[in-house]
Amino acid sequence: MTPMDSRWTASALVIFLVPAYAGPPTPSPQGPSQRIDQRVAAQGSYGRTNETPGTKSDFESANRVIFFDDFSETADGEFPSKWTLKGPGGGGNPLSVVSRGGRKFLLSEPVPEGQQQDPSTVYVRMGKLKDLPGKFTIEFDAILGYSRLTTDVKADKRYEIRVGSDGSSTLLLAISSQRAVSRGTQSELGVADGNAHRIAVSVNETAVTAYLDGQRVIDDPDGVDRPVFYVGVELSSEKNAPQDDLMFANFRIAQ
Repeated sequence: MTPMDSRWTASALVIFLVPAYAGPPTPSPQGPSQRIDQRVAAQGSYGRTNETPGTKSDFESANRVIFFDDFSETADGEFPSKWTLKGPGGGGNPLSVVSRGGRKFLLSEPVPEGQQQDPSTVYVRMGKLKDLPGKFTIEFDAILGYSRLTTDVKADKRYEIRVGSDGSSTLLLAISSQRAVSRGTQSELGVADGNAHRIAVSVNETAVTAYLDGQRVIDDPDGVDRPVFYVGVELSSEKNAPQDDLMFANFRIAQ
């Protein structure tokens, strides 16, 4: 294992808290997201099993950084130069950098009232690679919880790490306040607090292990196909519902 520490268009320990709010009632943990299920099925998943998140905390942050962006070099309102919309499904709802609580985030911009907020997908600029190292990690901070812009109880913030090669991408990890999903397994969560949470993924050849705030939530022995020469993030919500604070910070890839 290694170190600690997205379709999108152009239009950050210090504790960081986005003010908690009395959001819609928490939906039942039953009933997986139909959109993710359909996508995983289309990717040839061998079927998922349910996991129970434990208290095991064995994530190790790698030392050799391959990519890092805390958006400090990008002015508010601008699209970060270390990212690109070129990639499978890149683009979607406009993205821009914003400042919150002394840190900078890449935000999927809220849409006007009455409109749907399409997913946004963006890819890191890593140059031309034949494959990422056999062992690498991905880490970032993301705001988890429900939207304050709608009364839909399913309007949950969701982040998908997309990886791939040869012009196509597959799911590495999808995470929301209610659950974490990989190609072969999933676990139920319950962190709809509107705060920033640390998400980490450790890849060892084809095995994928994911952590939320240091606690293991996914352990998938066949969670990724090789080679991997690009990495992206998709920001979305159930039914494309309007979203506030759908954003992430401190994105890091290392070996």
